[in-house]
Amino acid sequence: MGWRRAAPPTHPSPESALLDNVEITPDCCTLSLRPASGSSRSLAESSGSFGGITLPANVAAGPDGSLYLLDTSAAELKRFDACECKWKTVPCFGGKGKGPRQLANAKSIAICSGNLFVADTGNHRLAVFSVHGFILRSFWSPPSSADLANEWEPNAIAFDGKGRAFVTDSANGCVHRFASYGRWETCLAGFGKVTSIAVDCHDRVYAVVEGEAGVRVFDAEGAKLGNVSRVDEIASRFPRLPFAIDAQGNLHLGELCPEPPAESCDSPKRPSPHGVFDLAGNVVTAVSSAAGPLYEKAGTYLSDALDSALYKCQWHRVILRGKVPGGTRLRVSTYTAETLLTTEQLLDLPQDAWQTKQLAQKFDDGEWDCLITSGEGRYLWLKLDFKSSGAQTPTIESVRIEFPRISLQRYLPAVFGEDPAGSSFTDRFLSIFDTTLRQIESTIDNQARYFDPLSTPAEIDPKTGVDFLSWLASWIGLTLDRQWPEAKRRQLLKSAARLYHLRGTRTGLWRQLLLYLGMTPDTICCEGDQAQERCTPRPSNCEPKEDQPCAWQPPPLILEHYQLRRWLFVGEGRLGSQAVLWGKRIVGRSQLDAGAQVSNTKLITTKDPYRDPFHVYAHKFSVFIPVCFEKSDRLRRSLENLLESERPAHTEVQMIFVGPRFRIGFQSMIGLDSVVGRYPEGVILGGTPLGAASVLTASPEKQGAPTFEVGRRSRVGLTTKLE
Repeated sequence: MGWRRAAPPTHPSPESALLDNVEITPDCCTLSLRPASGSSRSLAESSGSFGGITLPANVAAGPDGSLYLLDTSAAELKRFDACECKWKTVPCFGGKGKGPRQLANAKSIAICSGNLFVADTGNHRLAVFSVHGFILRSFWSPPSSADLANEWEPNAIAFDGKGRAFVTDSANGCVHRFASYGRWETCLAGFGKVTSIAVDCHDRVYAVVEGEAGVRVFDAEGAKLGNVSRVDEIASRFPRLPFAIDAQGNLHLGELCPEPPAESCDSPKRPSPHGVFDLAGNVVTAVSSAAGPLYEKAGTYLSDALDSALYKCQWHRVILRGKVPGGTRLRVSTYTAETLLTTEQLLDLPQDAWQTKQLAQKFDDGEWDCLITSGEGRYLWLKLDFKSSGAQTPTIESVRIEFPRISLQRYLPAVFGEDPAGSSFTDRFLSIFDTTLRQIESTIDNQARYFDPLSTPAEIDPKTGVDFLSWLASWIGLTLDRQWPEAKRRQLLKSAARLYHLRGTRTGLWRQLLLYLGMTPDTICCEGDQAQERCTPRPSNCEPKEDQPCAWQPPPLILEHYQLRRWLFVGEGRLGSQAVLWGKRIVGRSQLDAGAQVSNTKLITTKDPYRDPFHVYAHKFSVFIPVCFEKSDRLRRSLENLLESERPAHTEVQMIFVGPRFRIGFQSMIGLDSVVGRYPEGVILGGTPLGAASVLTASPEKQGAPTFEVGRRSRVGLTTKLE
């Protein structure tokens, strides 16, 4: 796999110059024309959109997909109304001033975990509002222990996957990192004036530093990971935006404004037929194209020698996958020979030596094929000539070449293939029918994929209402829950043979839970175990990369209640809190004249009190599930169905949904229902809501901090600090 380009010629020529105009795009592994010099989008655009791959600094997307815009000149917050296709001002928010809800020279906004963050630069604070109701929650700022040379000036904001905030400080030339709950963690120094910041889908941080060429890339600890200078180098590392942003920062939101029915909107009229707005939310009448860079107008891709390992092989056809937009074209040429040729020899060949010469024009995200007309030869060279007006470029994801040719001519009398010209015409004529027959043969050849759980079709047949994946599962007596995602249903069917002999056991149920929760080692790995580089899938022609072994270990998830008993072993156990002798109190047995109490003890007919622990605990177990599965009715129902069908019939199961907390006496079983992070460090007045995560600590002097108390602790320079 991977593109096999011919070696560059040792002596440059006008023909070899065209080879440089076609490139394998970074991160995308596709063939396309190289952007023309000076026409590419800049990562350092003033809007802060990094060339249109992220939202501008003053635009943020809410958790429900809604868009918010900070009008920096008017200090107003606006929300996009897709029904009327215009920005509407949020009432009772903003305005210029120093009040709690007012702004001064605010530069950027961001939304994370249901909170709206505003970089209030002029007031030297990061204001945090609730997205619902825009209630002011707190102000974030570095503590005095940060030892900053100047009063901080927050400028740009970005969040990583852990909810940590990265805030640029133009006054001190650093990037501050805050925890998801607002605690200042560190100041990443040595940056200078950072004008824009962004975080990709794998928590790499990108910073545009004033005066530096390119964009600096670093990790959450500030360690430098390199520099990038082109948009296409990092575009696949960010989620794709649902709309375009041009070089001026204008938002092309027309696609978000479908023409609504008259009854759904009060005013179906649009303020702009194009739906283009500037960064203040105003309609842009002179609309510039939001397209990308200009490209070279011509270029050539020349492959290395493709070896069939067959003497006088007749190559069959070329199949291209990709797109050729309007205004561009792609010419496919081939050359065959029995011996290897150098790049210089190929470039010196006359144009008549190259055959096929088929023109591909205007096809989108599909396949295009043509018959190879070159003669017999063990080796084949492929030449693709790209042509464009400069506005767009053909993009080829993969090329597949079939050989040898097995023509229907073999079923005809020999006279039809007696001379080369007649044989060529017969092959080309029969290829029209051969393509149809090959599609049928291909279906038969690929019949095995229908019996593979990972490749069999999962779409529901509209006539029968059954999909092939579920039908295949019925062959082995497995019923797939349609509420499961398709990928998990496929994995369950693939693992069914290994799970059947474990059915009814703790291990079997545990493995099914891991599969359902997506906690298998091939889907979850510790950071650094498997390098992740992209947000979007790689094209089919990319060379596969070997995954490194994963050191992550799945959690136990299941707790059998008999393990909660604290046994006392003769000769080993010690009386105390870790050893308990069980007896009547386990089930609350009543015994006349020996502790029987109304409403406290029970009359139990079984005469086996010494085995009460087994009768009470042995058939019960708990399953610990991430709390996110509780919020979805569909996921919760499918989980209940799984436990009901896979647990032994005599057992009782209890589902416990686990959040990222650790509460002694409530949620404190390490590895099962608790997550240990760090102990809260007290309550900040006006900054910490009282609750399970807030702790009232001792007074500052009891923690070792200086204080001043007349008659008790008032030694200046030793126990006292005057402010």
